[in-house]
Amino acid sequence: MDNLIFSFNVIMPIFIVIALGYFIKEVGLIDDRFINTAVKFNFRVGLSTLLFENIYVSKLSDIANTKLMIFVFLCIFGSVLVLWLIVPLFIKDRKRASAVIHTIYRSNFVLLGVPMGMYMLGKSHMGPISLLLPIVIPTYNFFAVLVLAAFDERGDKSGIGSKIKYTLVGIVKNPLIIASFLGIVFQLFSIKLPLFMERAVSDVASLGTPLALITLGAQLEFKSVKENLKYSITASVGRLIVVPCIVVTLAFLMGFRKYDLGAIFILFSSPSAISCYVMAEEMNSDYKLTGDVVILTTFFSMFTIFIGIYLLKSLSLL
Repeated sequence: MDNLIFSFNVIMPIFIVIALGYFIKEVGLIDDRFINTAVKFNFRVGLSTLLFENIYVSKLSDIANTKLMIFVFLCIFGSVLVLWLIVPLFIKDRKRASAVIHTIYRSNFVLLGVPMGMYMLGKSHMGPISLLLPIVIPTYNFFAVLVLAAFDERGDKSGIGSKIKYTLVGIVKNPLIIASFLGIVFQLFSIKLPLFMERAVSDVASLGTPLALITLGAQLEFKSVKENLKYSITASVGRLIVVPCIVVTLAFLMGFRKYDLGAIFILFSSPSAISCYVMAEEMNSDYKLTGDVVILTTFFSMFTIFIGIYLLKSLSLL
């Protein structure tokens, strides 16, 4: 019973706030313009400050884990490679195939990783989450460009190099990457902020989690989910069940436990990233199918993550 209560208390606050975001959008309290502005603000200010604070208050020796970083990178690379080889065998439409690959391998770790980590691991044990964000963000983006460009039906491959270059520049300029770098620098050189600055940073960082969840809920649209149901369900099962089961099992066999294993579970069990939809629309993938998968995985992840947390707690792995 204790494990059920723990799992419930981790997952329900997250999805209640997501539901709040959906509700206030539906009743007209906020519009698309506000949502877009809030998303940009939170990405550049709220979440970035929160990531900096998490690294700043941690001991670098506690969060530096080369084994964890390499394992996560190889799992993402391996999932992309396997999907690239298998999905086209069953889905001949290249736009649909790219959408399925993209939504299965890429999770919403940026928006859900931090809040879920805080509820599941505790604020004082956010080191593994903070460590993985600067690894996951460039890896996800780089492989997204490769996959979507390679499956582009227009056949114009001359732009792949420029797209990759554009992505690499975007990675360097990414606020979360910059915040991670600054946090590491402050740790390495033992730079201490004045008390008033620490309090200001903490206040701004506190915006990151609730605003991320509210805007996530506000961006959900359930009207078109019935389209492409066969493919969206397939991708959702891959994203929420197949990938986390395989990766968490491998992580267990590799000796990961407690907070490291929790971070791996959060990363690979999170729903498909909302940014998948934006990239799919820009790079000639099936953006409607992508949007359907994002919606389905976000909704059903409430149940799959709950079950996953319960199992990990019951097996004393968390």
